[in-house]
Amino acid sequence: MRIHECFMCGANVYPGHGSTFARNDSKIFRYCSSKCTKAAKKRLNPRRLRHSKHHRRAHNKELTVDASLEFEKIRNRPEKYDRELYAQTVKAMKKIQEIQDARKASFYDERMKKSHKVRKQLVESTVSKNVDLLVNPIVAKRLAEKNLGITLTAKEAHEKIAENPMLVLGDRAKAEIEKAKKENKLKKHSAKKHIQRVDAMSDE
Repeated sequence: MRIHECFMCGANVYPGHGSTFARNDSKIFRYCSSKCTKAAKKRLNPRRLRHSKHHRRAHNKELTVDASLEFEKIRNRPEKYDRELYAQTVKAMKKIQEIQDARKASFYDERMKKSHKVRKQLVESTVSKNVDLLVNPIVAKRLAEKNLGITLTAKEAHEKIAENPMLVLGDRAKAEIEKAKKENKLKKHSAKKHIQRVDAMSDE
């Protein structure tokens, strides 16, 4: 039982699924779905189809150069059945799949770093422009007056909150933020001390 690859998109074609086309010169083409079959009949280039693996690899959207991808190879020579070898192969396949998934995930995270930054900036700008939709004007005014200690109009309160969103936070949230900052400072301080100790020991 062999899992074939779709000629158009590169997806897996499992036994009993997809369609097969045999050309006059005995070359066999396998397609995973009617979508790929129609694309093949139209003689479309797989590199120009966005859902295909060829397109994704050509545009650096998938991991292409990695040692874990070299294990999958079609071998047409008959193998003598060996139970131990079969069990070891199944275990190795699971392990290789785990390694591939982990490396693909790290590649995706690295690729999406720029877009995450841009998305974060867009969200921040949207929130700063539409603070009045997030906070009730009366509540905003009350919080700004409580934290700043001065009387403000609703419009002035919104402007202040847009400049400093920390004004909207309650006492508990502020305390937690301060606590996290202190812990971070302590960690940095302890790391510095450790480095100094190591340097002192190396000097001795």
